Amino acid sequence: MYTLQQAFKAIRKNWVASTATITTMMLSLTILAGFSLLTLNLNQALAELRSNLEITAFLSPDADDAVILSTIKSWPEIASATFISADEGLEGLITDLPALQSAANVVGNPLPDSIDLQLRDPSLTSIVSEKLRNLTGINDVSDGAEEVKTYVAINDTVRMGGLVLIIILLLSSLFAIINSVRAAITARKNEIDVMRLVGATRGFIRGPFLIEGLLLGLISALITLGIVIPVYRFIIERLSQTFLFVSFVRDWGALTRVAVLLFALALLVGLVGSTISVSQNLREDRR
Repeated sequence: MYTLQQAFKAIRKNWVASTATITTMMLSLTILAGFSLLTLNLNQALAELRSNLEITAFLSPDADDAVILSTIKSWPEIASATFISADEGLEGLITDLPALQSAANVVGNPLPDSIDLQLRDPSLTSIVSEKLRNLTGINDVSDGAEEVKTYVAINDTVRMGGLVLIIILLLSSLFAIINSVRAAITARKNEIDVMRLVGATRGFIRGPFLIEGLLLGLISALITLGIVIPVYRFIIERLSQTFLFVSFVRDWGALTRVAVLLFALALLVGLVGSTISVSQNLREDRR
């Protein structure tokens, strides 16, 4: 109890340094939470993109549609294969884009017959695409692989950029805690000297400063989560009304994992920062 009381007292007494430390940590944790939530949504979108990935094989005019369809269905990688005639393809295109009706009336139907394929495992896309291109009667293949690669590249870039920024900000938080605890040690220098003279143990002297670092981290995490989670849910509700076909992460389990990560990281930074500061500024305590 004494240790905790002294830690709170130090935070109140050095409120300027404490406020600066909490603000710095809040900024770091907010950016970390933002990138974590963004990554979760990007990963979920990528998983859905891969699971819904279709391969379309466009047939040549003289192709034997039935034979090709039967051959493709016999492949173990194929979950389903559906023949789409040129007329059906044009009808579906006009349904999605009604403005194309006038153009179709003028130029006719430029679409070839095609076969839409669903794979059992999206990772086999390149293998199936190569098999289709080697199949007689197939003019062209559209597999969406380039779009997936682009999406993955964007995801990786966001992740790496966020990681670098987060590391820089966490180091700033670490130095802020070191300076805050150093200020508390300096303010209590005379009191510490008296405690040493009366035989106070090393743990008794150092305990309040270590707890101070943990409290600064804990307070920063609590404030950050109190802001980030409601703001995230507000933004998701607004975006979901505009992007109706996008599945955003709403799972409380995922949000809880982000919260636990923030708490653990904040406490770790607080403990490491206070430990470094204590070891640097109470060296004379070692015997």
